[in-house]
Amino acid sequence: MIKYDFRLSTGDQNAGTAYLPQKGAANIPVIICCHGWGGIRQLWTPTQALCDRAMREGVALVTFDFYGCGETSGDYSRMTYTRWKNNLSEILSWVIAQPFSNKGKIGCYAFSSGTTAALRLASEDQRIAFIVSVGTCISAHIGMDRGGPAKILADNLDRLLSGETAEIFGVNFGMNFYLDAVSKAPIHFMDKIGCPILFLQGTADNTFRCADAKMAYDLMTRCNPQAKAAYIPMEGGTHELDNMADKAINIAFEWLLPVIRPTVSL
Repeated sequence: MIKYDFRLSTGDQNAGTAYLPQKGAANIPVIICCHGWGGIRQLWTPTQALCDRAMREGVALVTFDFYGCGETSGDYSRMTYTRWKNNLSEILSWVIAQPFSNKGKIGCYAFSSGTTAALRLASEDQRIAFIVSVGTCISAHIGMDRGGPAKILADNLDRLLSGETAEIFGVNFGMNFYLDAVSKAPIHFMDKIGCPILFLQGTADNTFRCADAKMAYDLMTRCNPQAKAAYIPMEGGTHELDNMADKAINIAFEWLLPVIRPTVSL
């Protein structure tokens, strides 16, 4: 395996790491890994399993830090999902420009809030060839112990309009975050996504994430059946499936290999 770090010169100058199965790899499929809220690009249980399997299959893996996270850094209170979507677009452009990538077989393996960025970008960018969505977030259900962004926005509208902030998940965000989270949630754009998507969902995840995954699948199959969406519940699986990482990755690749290599017979 060949590993090297990089930093973009555009946008938020996101920091990233590329993992290649061998030196001189060229024209191979690429998985871009999108971490969740407050995460970082460094490999941990699920992404290490993802990397190990990708290397065995001759697939490149690219990880990166969204704005406000890891080595990309930045003021997290200025994070929005539009900003994260734009970060992913910049990473995608970088990957396309690399000699190791097969330009038509670049997709995402996304976790939690990372799925919001991936799904939003896929709704407007046909360069994404596939998505594996784990702990899917398509609605404004985050922070539902406080009613979610929509309720926080409504309850604090006057303060937010005056330039003050309101807290969610320990971060004080201004109006831009709440408007973005509510009005541009992927649920509004699922009919615009044309690439194949696997919704891999742990049943021990919270009620809202489980609902989002099933709802996303139902919306895609109803609005765009040609997109080849699939939904697989993982019995007892946690939010990021870290308690069954190897099993989840094996299932994901059973679905993914025919997508990136149509001639492969499983």
